Amino acid sequence: MNLANIVRTSRVPFAPVYQSASIDGLCCPACGTQQENDLQSLQPCKHLACVYDQEACEFTFQSQNFKQRLMSSNIVITDELDAYGLANMGYGDELLALDLTRAGSWSHELFAFDFNAD
Repeated sequence: MNLANIVRTSRVPFAPVYQSASIDGLCCPACGTQQENDLQSLQPCKHLACVYDQEACEFTFQSQNFKQRLMSSNIVITDELDAYGLANMGYGDELLALDLTRAGSWSHELFAFDFNAD
């Protein structure tokens, strides 16, 4: 068996997160910066790659690096964004995707953090 010909599939860590209405906003797992203010307005740190509204099927935030990867991958996202789609954009274990559901509003968003962001 020639191991050089084996196709490697990147694995993007993906975790569902349930957040009750009484808990503070989501913080970056790399630097600890809170990603939203008290009014849930986005305050992205340098590690935030994207925020994708899973219900509306649209991005509410994309970093420049993420935009470039998305354009060069020719991937069209028409439904929920998942680890498979992120891996097809060239991400691996340097990215952590948190699929966040908030109680009360029942919003459903994906926050992806790039630990290699500079």
